[in-house]
Amino acid sequence: MDGFGVHTFRFVTDDGQSKLIKWFWKTKQGRASLVWEEAQVLAGKNADFHRQDLWDAIESGNGPEWELGVQVMDESDQLRFGFDLLDPTKIVPEELVPVLKIGKMTLNQNPRNFFAETEQAMVGSTESKRARTERLTFF
Repeated sequence: MDGFGVHTFRFVTDDGQSKLIKWFWKTKQGRASLVWEEAQVLAGKNADFHRQDLWDAIESGNGPEWELGVQVMDESDQLRFGFDLLDPTKIVPEELVPVLKIGKMTLNQNPRNFFAETEQAMVGSTESKRARTERLTFF
């Protein structure tokens, strides 16, 4: 499944320029779904079928992957598209602002302590390491 950030984020470059960012995740494993009858049978046998399938794929070394991309816009372009870029109900067409690929996420390990590794997991901007943010100096 593809995904994207609803909100627009503001990044500030080393020289103080403000950029507006929208995040995108593009699946590398393709898309698949079940027809209604299959879903009913599987849910009746195992209500956690999709979680079990993901767990088993990761355990076997076939975990899913996504490409991470961003749309980067100058703050001065905030109203260029006829709407406010900070409005979470609006999407900037990729034809107007292409998505720049900047990384990849691979699920390659299942949690050993589910509560500590998933329920309490949080990434804050203050926890970013400088080496990681230097990769974003393409602005």
